[in-house]
Amino acid sequence: MIDIEHLTKRYGATTVVDDVSFRVEEGTVAVVVGTSGAGKSTLLRMINRLVEPSAGRVLIDGKDTMTIPEDELRHRIGYVIQGYGLFPHRTVAQNIATVPRLLGWDRRRIAARVEELLDLFQLDAAEFATKFPHQLSGGQQQRVGVARALAAKPAVLLMDEPFGALDPVIRGKAQDDLRAIQKRLGTTIMLVTHDMNEAFHLGDRIAVMDRARLLQYASPADILTHPAEAFVEELVGTTERPFRLLSLTTVQDALEPGSAEGQPVPLSASLRDALSQLIWLGRQALPVTDSSGAPVGRISVDRILRHGRADP
Repeated sequence: MIDIEHLTKRYGATTVVDDVSFRVEEGTVAVVVGTSGAGKSTLLRMINRLVEPSAGRVLIDGKDTMTIPEDELRHRIGYVIQGYGLFPHRTVAQNIATVPRLLGWDRRRIAARVEELLDLFQLDAAEFATKFPHQLSGGQQQRVGVARALAAKPAVLLMDEPFGALDPVIRGKAQDDLRAIQKRLGTTIMLVTHDMNEAFHLGDRIAVMDRARLLQYASPADILTHPAEAFVEELVGTTERPFRLLSLTTVQDALEPGSAEGQPVPLSASLRDALSQLIWLGRQALPVTDSSGAPVGRISVDRILRHGRADP
């Protein structure tokens, strides 16, 4: 759990973070969004004290971070930046092992953790452990960067525009992978992005900042349906709102009895993805299957559009 209490950062007469307070519950993902210069990255860097606050405090699991030595604090918090910051002269295995080595883990424990993380991120150890960063694709570098941040099993993971350098297709897959791994490990994540689609896809809660201030901190559904200020409404986008609402709802919530012909839609798919598939295939309805592939009903364009018009 991260408690941010009245956090403020000033550089001379300029205030870049102005009296910001909110809580990130344990095991959840909080996404900080806003325009350039809103104070997002500065706020993130005050969590692990890469930037010292001018006022306010940060508590992690109830402990004030100012009472924890800086090196110890940063070893306990994973940190991922855009570009991933991999050491170019170290192999994948050596990069992942960076923090465990600094903490004095023995070789056997480090090797086991590296292998565990490579397996978790679907990178075959025999193929990737001895490779160098320049031999990896952008998506593979991103996975190694997150694996390195998780190596010492931190309770908190901070991510500053972690997918910004990836092309759209790889970016979507990387986001899905992160969400799946976060759910599996239960890591508390605080992520900064300027991409609202990314915020709605990943966030359990979204913090909207503008001109150093926190305007709203709420669930994606609340941000969409009850924006606190005109700026939040503008950031969400009026035309995109129905589609973003659909991305927050799964096919299971709009399932109809009966059958249909065509390529099945997974029960766990979002209504936005289901609508895309229906439009792409030119069908009014498609069958729906559960995780075992068994048919459980159907989904139709009419049913989806009714959900898109309704508030969650």
